[in-house]
Amino acid sequence: MDSLNINQKAIAWLNSAKGVSNGKIGKILEYFGGSTLDLWENFEKEKSRLKLGDEIISSLSMARDGFEEMFLKRMNREKVRAVTLFDEDYPHKLKETAGAPFILYYKGKLDEINNISIAVVGSRKATGYGKWASEKFTGELSQLGVNIVSGLAYGIDAVAHKTALKCGALTFGVIACGIDVVYPRANEGLYREIEEKGAVITEYTFGMQPMPNNFHDRNRIISGLSDGVLVVEAQERSGTLITAGHAADQGREIFAVPGNIDSLYSKGTNALIRDGAKITTCIDDIIEEIVELKEKLAQNKKTKDFSSLSDDEMKIITCLSSGEKSLYELSVQTGLDIPLMLGILTFLEMKCFVCQMTGNRFRLS
Repeated sequence: MDSLNINQKAIAWLNSAKGVSNGKIGKILEYFGGSTLDLWENFEKEKSRLKLGDEIISSLSMARDGFEEMFLKRMNREKVRAVTLFDEDYPHKLKETAGAPFILYYKGKLDEINNISIAVVGSRKATGYGKWASEKFTGELSQLGVNIVSGLAYGIDAVAHKTALKCGALTFGVIACGIDVVYPRANEGLYREIEEKGAVITEYTFGMQPMPNNFHDRNRIISGLSDGVLVVEAQERSGTLITAGHAADQGREIFAVPGNIDSLYSKGTNALIRDGAKITTCIDDIIEEIVELKEKLAQNKKTKDFSSLSDDEMKIITCLSSGEKSLYELSVQTGLDIPLMLGILTFLEMKCFVCQMTGNRFRLS
């Protein structure tokens, strides 16, 4: 970045002071009538009336001179960008939520973050079943062109990010620490990959360590960036359920994968279903609740040109137009031998007419 606009400069300055939370930023801005310019120019004159405490006032006063130059130097060295709630390129869905962060720092690109996005979250100590379900649903959503949002943690989050990357989808990792802090350290390689194919995002300034309360606040960003939240596995008391709680408060769709009633890691998801979350056993359970996704798929089907396809290829397309089918079901309904059909399906996949799901099942792209 060559320079900071007044919104970025004023809010990053407030955000960099120890003890100035997102809520305090809101109150300070309110005092100055919501004007970042007024805040920046008149802080020294008004600081005694702000009731912030001597330590915070002193910290802000000391940091003000030369702040922009110092901060820009750090941002450019770390290849970090910043966007504020007042900027046009701030993520639209998040901007509409109560308590949205006044500033986001990110590595990567936010160009397509306003597209259809689903958060995939779950236990850090994921079971084999949880990892399988996370990969299944993330893979199928990725093939539909959906952005994947998660928290760059161990377990379900890591599986979701890795699957999205493998499928060529955009993925956004929201972290509970400074943008220059990699946590957990074992996910550093994943962090770097996400920078290249999406973005790593945080509301915390440089150097902020992952304090326990940060994860609670981080979760409102994960849900706020998304059209819906898919909970794959969760214990009865877990941070994953906090994300679901934020999603409910924000009016987002909540999806939950059912699990073994005797499993510690399914107690949370099963409780969500009991309390009204959408039980999710296949991708269609998500599609039918996300209006924009449903409309996008319907439009894609209308605009595809099938004129170059053979009779056998069109048999498969027609069969799949009524919904996802297994290889066996396709064979029975089209009358085509499985070996022949496998070759045709491979061609249709290459041409992006059809996509293969887990378990040798197929659907229209």
